[in-house]
Amino acid sequence: MLRIKGRSDGEETKKRIVLKATQLFVQKGYAAVTMNEVCAASNVSKGSLYHHFPSKDELFLYVVEEDTAQWLQAWEDKKKEIVGVEERLYALAEHYANDFQNPLIRALEEFSRSRAHPEDVTKRLVLLYEAASHACRDLLKEGMDRGYFIKGDLEDYVIIVNGMLEGIGRVSEYSMHEKTSDDIKKYYRESVRLLLRGIYTG
Repeated sequence: MLRIKGRSDGEETKKRIVLKATQLFVQKGYAAVTMNEVCAASNVSKGSLYHHFPSKDELFLYVVEEDTAQWLQAWEDKKKEIVGVEERLYALAEHYANDFQNPLIRALEEFSRSRAHPEDVTKRLVLLYEAASHACRDLLKEGMDRGYFIKGDLEDYVIIVNGMLEGIGRVSEYSMHEKTSDDIKKYYRESVRLLLRGIYTG
């Protein structure tokens, strides 16, 4: 069978660029990676790289957006196997725990604070936050709709709970160097237990 060049070749090239760029951003963070390094690692010309990604910002945001989408899809797959809002909340905490050392999260923080960004980039950063909060929002809304959780402002709840889960990862990374991954998961689980004592209607 003849292989038709064009779209398929372009898609394969883009996938290779994204794979190699992801590895570089994971290893070095955002600022230390150059487009020349990405070209060399993915074995493409500058013209080909800039055809797919006009700038390093565009490439980095694409990488992080893909990683976030994969994290959310993994959560959706896991959630289908769990019955009950409470157990799902514990499972979500564990999902956060499994990702708390993701180097792309640190790279995104570095990128976000590196300088003032144009409006289109700022909007994409906001969408990334909202995407990461999506899982938390859905669970809290379900809990309130079913009468498991005390009624309150959903968006306030999302900020508090998402902030708690994100914050545990941050604190764990910088102040618990001798803790194992199982120890970290226990902190996440305990945080949910304490949270439920405050919002659970039962």
